[in-house]
Amino acid sequence: MTYDRSSIEKWLDDGNLTCPATMQLLDTTSLIPNHTLRRLIQEWCVSNRCNGVERIPTPKLPAQPEEVKAMLEDLKSGINVHDTVKRLRSLARESEKNKRCASDAGAVHVLINLLTMPNTEWPETEYYSADRDWVEFTEDVLATIVLISNIESSRGSVVAGTKQLACICWFLRRGSIESKVNAAVVLESLASNSEFKSALSEMEGVIESLVGLLREKFYPRAVRASLKCLLALCATTRKNRIRAVEAGGVAALVEFLPEAEGRGMLERALKILEFLSSCAEGREAISDHALAIPMLVKLILRASEAAIEHAVVILWMVCEYSVNASTARDSAVQAGVITRLILLLQTECSKRTKQKAIELLKHLRDIWSQYPCSPGNKALSRIAPF
Repeated sequence: MTYDRSSIEKWLDDGNLTCPATMQLLDTTSLIPNHTLRRLIQEWCVSNRCNGVERIPTPKLPAQPEEVKAMLEDLKSGINVHDTVKRLRSLARESEKNKRCASDAGAVHVLINLLTMPNTEWPETEYYSADRDWVEFTEDVLATIVLISNIESSRGSVVAGTKQLACICWFLRRGSIESKVNAAVVLESLASNSEFKSALSEMEGVIESLVGLLREKFYPRAVRASLKCLLALCATTRKNRIRAVEAGGVAALVEFLPEAEGRGMLERALKILEFLSSCAEGREAISDHALAIPMLVKLILRASEAAIEHAVVILWMVCEYSVNASTARDSAVQAGVITRLILLLQTECSKRTKQKAIELLKHLRDIWSQYPCSPGNKALSRIAPF
């Protein structure tokens, strides 16, 4: 049985010790190239070149642990660091196995230590005024860290000192869009470690820059990295939530909701909004945004269970504790929240969702009874026991 190298390597790296086709136990996990089949494929490609068929590229051998360790020793010793980082990045790009090899050798820790600021005045230097050699080298280092740290085994292993944090934050604030994304990804790994959350929170411009990345609609990686990092930071302290609100986080998140691609990104955005709604500044910003309440109502019954729970809790927080609670309730009723909540209560929603939905209906009952289309409080009481 013959397989393409990348697929069978992934199969084995996932811990499978059987043949994917027959599911029989393998005698060995050593890979033997099928040169005959490769030659036949290449001959076919050549004979069909007139039809636009190109020859398949010659596969490269996977990186050897000894080779990677030698490269890391050169980086530690300061030997030809620029070229070595480029070589390491090139190796990691070739295959998942190479990434894992570099990760297992401790490449992330070595690369993090290469991130430094040239001098104390540098934080105020603009991107295009900075030393180009330093900028290009540091961008290569950040990109390589992200490439390697995407391997599951290295998640949470990113550790940085104050100097490294300052360097990463500089690129988050002033770098190119690609370096901002890479800086956000690295910071998200750091923010998952409780030891670094407080240090990140104190870094000037971090939360503000992450909110800015949310508006980069043409760069999904930027938005994804920003959501993950903001979620980690907003989950910690009220101060971080207020900073996110003051930076325009509510507006950025609300305007992102209709364009959210994938369940995960929508749930993260709503979870951040829920954190922001736990402070008075966040609730006021949500109630003041013209699209916020109609958008949250629209998501009820039209999103995942977790997303619906976040939407209902946010609506409850705003309609219960907001300074403009009465206005928020009117907006929710006009958007059709009563019907959606009653239908939601008849589904298998979570206990928390059901509890907040019932409490929200209690607050909205008097307002809804004033509308001409309302059948009155008695009719509503017959539908739901509140």
